[in-house]
Amino acid sequence: MATDYMFIGVGAFVWFFGIAMVSWHVYRRRRFLSDAGISPPELKFLEQQYHRRMQTSALTITLGALISMCDYLPQFKSSPGFAATYVMSLLLLSMWLVLLALGDAVASRIHISQSLRKNRQTRQALQEAIDELRQKQADAVKTADERRMIAPRNG
Repeated sequence: MATDYMFIGVGAFVWFFGIAMVSWHVYRRRRFLSDAGISPPELKFLEQQYHRRMQTSALTITLGALISMCDYLPQFKSSPGFAATYVMSLLLLSMWLVLLALGDAVASRIHISQSLRKNRQTRQALQEAIDELRQKQADAVKTADERRMIAPRNG
């Protein structure tokens, strides 16, 4: 009796996980759309990321529903060929889901690397500007000290 509900339990878990992911992605999208300080390239990346993740979430929901249906399809119990094909299709769908997730992870990693590189370049340029200003300030102080030493004191 416990195994009768195994497919529906696992499928429901996967399905609810997919629903939770969709809710989370919609919430995050609303947050970044309301942020006025996002640059156009960053906004473009976030939109692409949203679409990738929504596709993955929708596929997760579909996978959960298909897993739940296993025990309720009459062909699943009566035809071993159908059952094998159905299970292989679920495995292929699962592998595709993993590939989509890996693709999103790689795209995110590349984006973060590019952002860090830009931040390092900006930081380096700012540090060089600060060093240049400090040098000019030191030269100005040195010149002022030299003028005071050369100028005669009235006293």
